[in-house]
Amino acid sequence: MDQHPVVTADYPENLLGGIMICGYNFGFSSQDQDDEEKGLKTEESAPSFFSDPQVNNTLFRNRMLLWLDKWGRPLETDADRIGSYEKSFFQTNWLGTQTNTIADDTITINKLVAESDGILSLMEARKPRLVIFTGSDLIEALNDIRVRERVESILGPRPGNAEIFRSDVPVKGTKFKLLKQDFPVTTVVSLPHATGTIGLSDEYIEGFRNIMNGLLI
Repeated sequence: MDQHPVVTADYPENLLGGIMICGYNFGFSSQDQDDEEKGLKTEESAPSFFSDPQVNNTLFRNRMLLWLDKWGRPLETDADRIGSYEKSFFQTNWLGTQTNTIADDTITINKLVAESDGILSLMEARKPRLVIFTGSDLIEALNDIRVRERVESILGPRPGNAEIFRSDVPVKGTKFKLLKQDFPVTTVVSLPHATGTIGLSDEYIEGFRNIMNGLLI
């Protein structure tokens, strides 16, 4: 159905009105890089539901599952017990590139805007009720004036600047702001990258439970 890459299986629940989790680009582990240099090919697993422990078992995905649990909306991992909630999730990235780290491929707002057609087409096709961006540059790119007309044709009129929320848990370590925009069609939330923020405690993440719990219904 979609031209833009999605790493989860298709279900009616995520093909229309689902929950989209979106990072910068597709991960490429050090082991993957070593295997590629040796000419070894890794057999890819068939796409499955987002929380399937047998597929897409990456640090990024597992950290997201931990955060969902902290927000009181855990995902079932047993294939025989999943329901519409688990099937509503789908994972993608703004860019179709694959690198070992974000630093390997200089990602700027200009690059995100220039290469926005794929992700915007995916959002247009699936009309997710909730978009969770992991990385503050993503919501900034979505609000860039250069793509605003296209975005508004998909999500409805821009509701103004994003609302700012702070964690209910006071910590001395790394902090961040949660940003939220309620478009007529979709709510967009901006979080830090699940694997790229040093010193971000799980307790601090749990402090956003009140806002995230209600959005994940």
